Amino acid sequence: MARGTAPFSSAALREVRRRRRVDGRLLSAAELARRVGTSKSRILAYEKGTSVPEPQRIEQLAEVFGIPPRRLCPAVPDAADGIRRLRVAAGLTSAEAAERLGISRNTYRDLELHAKLPARRYATLPQRLAEVFEVSPRTVHRSLDSHPQAAERRQEIARLLTALFRRAHETGRPAAVGADEPELRALAPLLRRSVGMTCRLVDHELGRLRGYLRERAAEEATAAYGQDEDDIRRARDQVKQLTERIERAAVQAAVSWTRFLAEAMTSRQWRLVVRLLNAEAVPEARLLDFGELEAWQGLAAQGLITRERTPDGGTSGFVLTPAGLARALHEARLYACLYPRVPAPSRTARVVARRKFLDARKRWTPAAPVQNRPTAGPVS
Repeated sequence: MARGTAPFSSAALREVRRRRRVDGRLLSAAELARRVGTSKSRILAYEKGTSVPEPQRIEQLAEVFGIPPRRLCPAVPDAADGIRRLRVAAGLTSAEAAERLGISRNTYRDLELHAKLPARRYATLPQRLAEVFEVSPRTVHRSLDSHPQAAERRQEIARLLTALFRRAHETGRPAAVGADEPELRALAPLLRRSVGMTCRLVDHELGRLRGYLRERAAEEATAAYGQDEDDIRRARDQVKQLTERIERAAVQAAVSWTRFLAEAMTSRQWRLVVRLLNAEAVPEARLLDFGELEAWQGLAAQGLITRERTPDGGTSGFVLTPAGLARALHEARLYACLYPRVPAPSRTARVVARRKFLDARKRWTPAAPVQNRPTAGPVS
């Protein structure tokens, strides 16, 4: 490593020493100093940022922890380099990362260079990236979303949606699109979804947009012909808010759809969530009756389900966590667009499930999360 090739990070050294084990244990500052041939005070100065090690010393420090020197010298943040920086920080080569993720090297290259997720693993790969790189899923999504090409795709999605959303403003005809329309066919590959699925998403959003337009028309009538000054003032405020919402509909949909599709559950996982939503708990003994174990473990890894303990210390079964409940209730209509063959929970079932879940939270406390390691039988 030549002098000045990259800035040294005191925080990176401090984090590595406190979290990475060497020979089965964490190193003290004194032990690290002994291994690289310097003093404890100098190591502490490196970690505080009051002293900067020479390139040769950086290589020695990295060798002690078995990590690449770059991890102690993070490059200046670059939006186009987010996933690569996460990989380097984890001490992995591109080939090693691809192997651990179970994808080809070319697919992984597209992931780093273009922030493109493979269509078949679109919903599950971000979670795997977080596990392999030992970071939070939010960090992975932030790295993908900030990539310049991802931003360009969102802009193109918004442009196409703007053209399609004009349908909502046309009176005397249904607000719906056809699968053969050029804008829709151009939109599908950008969303990495089929034309039929994209069509359902667009029609769902057109229905919401029509609702905003009807609501705005009603408020405009109140603002124009109302008799009470307070009602007129309130109506004018509502008209302004609804107008902003209507004008930003395409941009907002481009952002929210991109994030939703990147984090979306698989059809099997959504089916299991619906069953949990319609029942108070699923007994562990019937775990495999409701689907593959991998689907349950994927939900647990995302923090969407947990075991529920009874006051006597037993386990009553599995329930949705607050995060899982929120996603199930707020995204049910979007999942109906993705997986129309999966029965959607009824409004009554969602209200009842919410009440039962909140009551259960008051009476019981959640147990440890489901382990991610596959087993031969139900999770223990």
